[in-house]
Amino acid sequence: MSRQLHLSLLAAAALLSSTALAEDLYVGATVANGGKMTFGNSVTGKSAKVDGKAEYKVYGGYALSELLAVEAGYAQSGAVRFDKASIDLPSDVSFKMNHFYLAGRLNHRFNDEWSVFGKAGVARSRFKASGGGESDNMSSTKPLLGVGMAYNFTKNAAATVEYEHIGATRKNGINIKQGRLQLGVRLGF
Repeated sequence: MSRQLHLSLLAAAALLSSTALAEDLYVGATVANGGKMTFGNSVTGKSAKVDGKAEYKVYGGYALSELLAVEAGYAQSGAVRFDKASIDLPSDVSFKMNHFYLAGRLNHRFNDEWSVFGKAGVARSRFKASGGGESDNMSSTKPLLGVGMAYNFTKNAAATVEYEHIGATRKNGINIKQGRLQLGVRLGF
């Protein structure tokens, strides 16, 4: 009988500790305007600007304390198409990008409703250009910085606005700057 009691207490302690761990987890999603994208033909000097497609991001994190959390996320933008006539190429060119990041997040609560946060980490971005039956991929790893604020509806649900910047990627004549204002929601467990 004593052995069953010990096993039951051990199981209850494990269950309570996993419940406490789950309270520190959060997930979220954001959407951002795609901004303006420019493609330049280095041979002819012609370039074209188009409106970028919306970027969608999902992320999750673990709060180490009330002030500090670790966060990881994935973001992807829709493909944009540059017209062949405007850039003087034999076919249209499409461009798509995504990135994965890992960051530390510092939080400060003003009261039960409002809080601000900042994050710093590293992002791995992948860019893909295709046109005329050919495609080219390029990847880069850059620093990520972000700031934002949250309005907490409840203890576990918040609306967020944040600005996230990933360092510029310059390779093979391509110059890509990633900086987005994002609106989203965050849910805690």
